[in-house]
Amino acid sequence: MNSELYFARPARLNDPFDCRVDIFSCLENEISRATELTRNKLQKLREISGSINMDKIKTDLENMGVCSFSLELENTLMWSHYADDHRGVCLTYALPKSFFDETANEILGIAKVDYGLNPLSDWFLRDAHNLTSLDDFVRILIKKALTVKAKLWKHEKEVRILRRQEGDQVIDKQYLKQICFGMATPDSDITLVKNIIRQCGYKVDLCKMVRSTSSDFGLKAIEIITYSFLKS
Repeated sequence: MNSELYFARPARLNDPFDCRVDIFSCLENEISRATELTRNKLQKLREISGSINMDKIKTDLENMGVCSFSLELENTLMWSHYADDHRGVCLTYALPKSFFDETANEILGIAKVDYGLNPLSDWFLRDAHNLTSLDDFVRILIKKALTVKAKLWKHEKEVRILRRQEGDQVIDKQYLKQICFGMATPDSDITLVKNIIRQCGYKVDLCKMVRSTSSDFGLKAIEIITYSFLKS
């Protein structure tokens, strides 16, 4: 109703490891298992990081805001886990580059989540040792620490928008492009959402998830109404 996105603090996320990986344990682990050339580079990186105010970085990470999206609509696990067993809705947004330009003071950026057994440690081994600027190291490290998750979460195909602090962020109504209802969304809730988007002036497509015959557990979205109807 207010055209807002909510950015949650890491402590509010449902995975206790999410955004809370021990950064410098990861660095030490990679130093111990790196080849000699890479080890030397990582040790120099450790020397650079020695001048970082770690308490400040920890506080910054704890107070950052994370808004999570999925790149996959037709995923029954996502519907079951995050949309109240298919009784909820999925909102699809298209955020233009201008949004990030205009909110640069609040929004740090957008990035896909990197899934793996040790994604932050791998980053130190693969990329971080090439960074020589302290500012670049801190900036990229914070972004990376907020966008790594265990491999078991990879089905989410998550993209995150990162904000300097938790809370609500007002966005233009035109960024909301589609509302999709679950297979078990009650008719009363569908009617409620239709009334809200009429009253609030949205122009969106509406769809509903249904069974697909393409596979045993197939799922697909079918359009049930277009925004042109809402203008009448």
